[in-house]
Amino acid sequence: MAAVKIAMDDFMPPGTRVKGDNEQLAQCLSRWDTYDVSVLQPSEELFFIRFFPVTSRCGLDVMVLDAGAVYAVDSKGRILAVQ
Repeated sequence: MAAVKIAMDDFMPPGTRVKGDNEQLAQCLSRWDTYDVSVLQPSEELFFIRFFPVTSRCGLDVMVLDAGAVYAVDSKGRILAVQ
């Protein structure tokens, strides 16, 4: 859970609001309940955390291809990579 929290705080720090031309989409992408989060732990020392938006949770029928991210976080809480 610590690795997830570290990635979350980097991906969308508390108080952050997404900006964009589509205000409804920006509001949607600013909410944590919009995102699915998955964790893969290939070893004791490495976690991959993926954030993927599900805009239908906001009543929107749009696909956003560049709104998510994948983080590699080590067991010491360091972000090793972000895609």
